[in-house]
Amino acid sequence: MLRILHTADIHLGAKFSGLGNRGASQREQLRATFKNVVATAINEKVNIVLIAGDLFDSNQQAQRNIDLVIEQSNLLGSNNIPVCLIPGTHDSLDSSSIYRKVDFEGKCPNLKIFADENISYKEYPSLDLTVYGKPNLSNRSSISPLKGLRRSASSKFHVAMAHGSLFIPEKIAEDDHVFRLEEIEASGMDYLALGHWHRVYRCSEKLPAWYSGPPEWIPGQTERGGVLLVSLSATGEVKVEPKMIGLRKYEELEIDVSEVQDLPMLKARISGRSNQNLARKVTLKGLRDAELIVNAEELETELGEQFFHLGVTDRSHPRSGEVAEDEERLVRNRFITLMKKKIEGSEGEERDIAENALQYGVALLDGKLDAKEDL
Repeated sequence: MLRILHTADIHLGAKFSGLGNRGASQREQLRATFKNVVATAINEKVNIVLIAGDLFDSNQQAQRNIDLVIEQSNLLGSNNIPVCLIPGTHDSLDSSSIYRKVDFEGKCPNLKIFADENISYKEYPSLDLTVYGKPNLSNRSSISPLKGLRRSASSKFHVAMAHGSLFIPEKIAEDDHVFRLEEIEASGMDYLALGHWHRVYRCSEKLPAWYSGPPEWIPGQTERGGVLLVSLSATGEVKVEPKMIGLRKYEELEIDVSEVQDLPMLKARISGRSNQNLARKVTLKGLRDAELIVNAEELETELGEQFFHLGVTDRSHPRSGEVAEDEERLVRNRFITLMKKKIEGSEGEERDIAENALQYGVALLDGKLDAKEDL
């Protein structure tokens, strides 16, 4: 039985500018979670660790991140666990590559970095294993990272790493290091460790090719981070076990504002089960009473301290009755009709402004706002 820990997209050194003052905290958490990846490999007694690209978020790195990788790689080495790594899209093997500037292999005898332009391989006779890999030479490429991948040794087990996108018609850009299911099948690999997609994803029920997703939450990721523990048996059986090890959790919440009576109730719905390690994305939908004034940015600011990160998107609309034909001349209904046309014909920030104008305008015309105090 061969046991593998498969990880990718760790993104050490990421800026997280969109997280504001939480960015520094998340950068430190990535470092802590990387240590947790190594501890998990040791505790699970795996035979090898595979890092399928984007260990670093960029090729410009602080010395402390370089030292961390060297330290943790050697910790694995002291436990007789080899590590294989490929450069990805963020830390690609271009002229400024971190892997050209730092002699990681010289400092970590147990570490193999695949740096040949074409697919190369390394044999591990004691494990009866051959590992294959190819670096990404740039951020974008139309060349498949699996091009030329075939068994090239007589080992019992054959495992490959790649960083790119599984081809999905009309969804994947052609220059996103695209590969196809036929290439996986033709490779003859027992397991393909993938990186680039920020979620756990199995490419096919028939083929043992998996994305591990990042071990720690990255903005845009829709699940808690983890690694994959992979077991390969001598009979060809493949068992893949996701193990969630990331600290941050992610949750999406939809709130139908037609069921919300007032602003305090809305705030309570948004902040329910809040947690300092929870990233929550809230979407408001439905028709709300005109007096329920919603400002997504103000809600994020007021309630955001209860979460690690809070995002609020307002897709709701103020409730209004149908415009009767004999009421067309009434100011209120004419205003609603005109503003609805404005909303339907606009998008982005212009649409947001028009929706807010409709909301405030109806409330004002209904006598629920004082023009001097509230507008």
